[in-house]
Amino acid sequence: MSTTPTAAPAVQPSGGGDDAKAKYARRIEDAFESAGKLAGSALSPTDFYREFLNRTLTAIDAPAGAVWLRTPQGFLQLACQENIDKVGLDARRGARQCHNEVLRQVFQFAPPRPVLLEPNGRMAPGPGEPGPVPPANLTDHFTLFAPIVTPDKQPLGILEVFQNATHDPRMFPTFLNYTLQMAGYASQYHSFSNARVAAGVERTYAQIESFARQIHGSLNPTEVAYHVANEGRKLIECDRLCVGIRHDRYRVTVEAISGADVVEKASTHVRSLRRLMEAVLQWGEPLTFKGEKDAGLPPAVAHALDDYLHESQPKLLIVQPCRDEREKDMTKPARAVLVMECFNPPEQTEPLLQRLDVVTKHAAPALYNAAELKRVPLKFLWWPIARVQEGLGGKRRFIAASIAVLLALFVGAMVIVPAPLRMEAKGQMLPVEIAKIFPPREGQVVAVRAKPGDKIDPNFPLVELHSEQLSGEYNQARNEWIEQSGLVADYTKQLQRSDLSKEDRSRLSADKTVAEGRSNKALGDMETLDKQYNKVNNKPNSKGQPNSKGPGNFRAIAPDFDTKLARAIGHSRWTVLNDDRRENLVGRTMRPSEEMIRVGHLEGPWQLELKVPERNIGQVRRAFANPNLHKVEKTPKGDRKYLDVDVLLSSQTDTSYTGRLYQDDIGAEAVPNKNEQDENEPVVTAYVKLNLKATATDSGIPEDKWVPRDMFTTGLEVRTRIRCGDHALGYTLFHGVWEWFYEKVVFFF
Repeated sequence: MSTTPTAAPAVQPSGGGDDAKAKYARRIEDAFESAGKLAGSALSPTDFYREFLNRTLTAIDAPAGAVWLRTPQGFLQLACQENIDKVGLDARRGARQCHNEVLRQVFQFAPPRPVLLEPNGRMAPGPGEPGPVPPANLTDHFTLFAPIVTPDKQPLGILEVFQNATHDPRMFPTFLNYTLQMAGYASQYHSFSNARVAAGVERTYAQIESFARQIHGSLNPTEVAYHVANEGRKLIECDRLCVGIRHDRYRVTVEAISGADVVEKASTHVRSLRRLMEAVLQWGEPLTFKGEKDAGLPPAVAHALDDYLHESQPKLLIVQPCRDEREKDMTKPARAVLVMECFNPPEQTEPLLQRLDVVTKHAAPALYNAAELKRVPLKFLWWPIARVQEGLGGKRRFIAASIAVLLALFVGAMVIVPAPLRMEAKGQMLPVEIAKIFPPREGQVVAVRAKPGDKIDPNFPLVELHSEQLSGEYNQARNEWIEQSGLVADYTKQLQRSDLSKEDRSRLSADKTVAEGRSNKALGDMETLDKQYNKVNNKPNSKGQPNSKGPGNFRAIAPDFDTKLARAIGHSRWTVLNDDRRENLVGRTMRPSEEMIRVGHLEGPWQLELKVPERNIGQVRRAFANPNLHKVEKTPKGDRKYLDVDVLLSSQTDTSYTGRLYQDDIGAEAVPNKNEQDENEPVVTAYVKLNLKATATDSGIPEDKWVPRDMFTTGLEVRTRIRCGDHALGYTLFHGVWEWFYEKVVFFF
């Protein structure tokens, strides 16, 4: 049977049940008054429902009852009960399952309404989905169900009352309405409780906001730590809160202790606290102590905890590392740590831990910012800059003023500060004495007697050649010499005759003289050819006969040294510089203009052959024209102007050397740059002297700036910068821009 009253009847005595109605009316009124007071109280839900259910059952002499509340997952859970195990729910098979199905159906009613079930009565099927068992009351008691709802009429729970069946049946509608009204007071309690929670949450948010403003209002680590310690202790509602900051890699500094104006860092309490903080930060996990030490703690943490407990005896101790989200390296300890202590902690510590977590999340970025600022070096330099920015009226004005000052300083430096003007040029390294070997005349190469790197003496025959034309000239002279020599012999033999007349003797003497002259001339021609073409095999033999071996052979020889220094050394020798050309030269006909071999005097002085671009030679000549831009070397023959040259070898790019460029070593003609395929700009050849020794009138080049002799390699590429004197820094850096502007703009007009 299901009964749902539409209105609460007035409890007034009438008929045979007047005395019972009057008795319960007074009790019900008292219960309503007590329930109204309980609904407005600040009791916890557990205490409220215990008092509420007791007064609900006492007012109508109900033997048992219960309060069922919805869980966050949407299920009904028993919140409070009295004697529910004595009503017989377990006396019959399936009674409890049917009872639970009734609860489910009542909870799903829309809109919510009360339900009364008689003993062993069934509830009419509801609008919801039917369950596995029918909803029924399989006990010997009347069961009254009243919904506990939210202000928007959403089901929150159920008030269940078991009433004895011995009461007058006319009283049960009154009991049902009573149960419904008492459930309404439970609904009021939840409304008031939610309002109190909302007010408390709002107050907590206000406290947290004030706490966040205070700890972020400074970047001084000590000030921030004291705000966290003092204000955080109030927010957490603990007895003591300590703050430590890791300024070094491992060492922690105890910055603040709540309630203490000064942290005595030399005290044993602070030192043991610091060691505990360091141990927990190295561990990387929060430490919670509730009176008993965890056996699984790391040895360093356990030892530090024991030392600290000798100094302080909290019943609840939590050491919480404060790691900011910007600390990406998880292998390093956190930047800060909090230590919370409670000497008389509450039974429920969960709210305390939640508030500590909130404080930790807000304190971590504030302490991290302060610690990072303290780590910034040279604050004494940029801190005044911040003051100047504030005095100028803001960031924009400071930036504008800074740009103006920097621009003025930049322009002043460009105009006032001197800097050396350096003109770049490429070149190669060569000995000062170098010779190219050409054939004395056109001929075919027979043999090459020198290999690359060979040391040879002056006048050494390097290449042997053969010329048919030379052979013909020599043979013609030799034949003439043989013919005339025969005539001379004949004339001499004829002159020895005694029967010659005076006229014949005179004629023969004249012919002999002519023949001797022609013979001597032919012999002189052969000697001239031998001397001119370095021949050695074509002279007459010991018998006065000409040597017929190789009449067309001649040689190209190494020249003699030109410098006095080389001749004074005596043992100086030429070195073959070019690659092995024997395979290419032998059998080839060479003309006098074609180079065959190149030799150099490597033991002598060296120089750089530069190709100065045409765009740079003007600055070089201008430096020689201005007495303030070049240097002068005193010599017995007069003053020589020169410029210092910075030399960088391609084989040693990490060391710079020094050379000298003399004015008389600069070519007077600009020629196309044949060695650079991609550059058609004309260049001027110049020679830079290296490793000049000091003399009586000149200091020379310092020896530490000499190119090492083992670095002398013929043809080695070098990069140089010719120092053209000091100019304004702006001109040194941007002279190319100025020249382009003058050529393209000024000269155009």
